[in-house]
Parts: sequence; structure tokens; C-alpha cells
Amino acid sequence: MSVNYASPSPCNAGKAAIMAAAEKFARDAEMQPGDPLEAIVERLGGRVCYKALDDADLEDGSIVVEEQGKFTITLPTYTGAARDRFTIAHELGHYFLHYPRCCAPMAAKRYGSDRVEWEANWFAAGLLMPSAQFQAAFETHAGDITKLAALFGVSLQAATIRAQGLGLL
Repeated sequence: MSVNYASPSPCNAGKAAIMAAAEKFARDAEMQPGDPLEAIVERLGGRVCYKALDDADLEDGSIVVEEQGKFTITLPTYTGAARDRFTIAHELGHYFLHYPRCCAPMAAKRYGSDRVEWEANWFAAGLLMPSAQFQAAFETHAGDITKLAALFGVSLQAATIRAQGLGLL
């Protein structure tokens, strides 16, 4: 039996509201900067799996949600820990922001650059780099983006974008 998966549709909340929701989730989950996300995924009923991806896999979903509390996040085997953390947080953004809008199983495609993807990125940034913690760390480390990236377990690019978004750079 083949399942038809719905594509995510935007929640159309603003960037600040999405980041605030992600930060609230991080607080409620008692996340600390750099904490691994796999245990959180498991608590939510999901699983993270790694797969050697080729061109044929690019259309597969990076998150597939069968139902509330049953989802799989698939990561490529060739990416590093910082990229994987951001991807997991991004896919959790799809789970929290977009799956509730579907009335059916949902799959978010691996690549894209539209409103749905922006929303998931905003969620990931708020989850992994909550504004107050990020600003405090920025001051503590004299704006050293390399140290911030390491502390929050994200890439230099993600830390730089977050610092710019917060008006720190």
C-alpha cells in the first residue's frame, strides 16, 4: 500500500513569533547550548537515521511524519555534527510548524528555498541559539563567532547569520 504524503504549507507566522516559539520549546525542554537533539526527537516519538544519499534520494523527504508522535528525520552520512544539529532542528520546525496544518501524513523535501523552508530555518535558529543566551555569549566571548559556533554546536555560517539577525554584527 502506497502512502501519499502531503507537502508542508507555510504557517505564515512572523519570524519573531516562530523564533519565540522555538525558544520557548528549548526552555521547556531544558536545552543547554550545544545539547544533542536526538534524545529530544526520541521523546517526541521520532527517530533520526543516517543514510548514504545519492541523486535518486534528493526527492525523498528529510522528515516524514506518519502521524503525531511518529516521524523520521533522515540525514546524509557525509555531513558533520554542526550541520546535522541544524538539520534536525530545522526538521523539528517542520514538525511543529507545518505538520499540524496537514490532515494527512507529511513529507518535507530535502531541498528548497521557499516560505516553508524559511520558517523551518527560523525555528532552528531560535531553538539552537536562543536570543538571550546567544547575546550573553556574544558579549562573554567578545564577538568571537568561532567560539560561539562551537558553544552552540552550529556552523560558522549559522552563528554569523544569527549574530547579524540580532544586530550584533
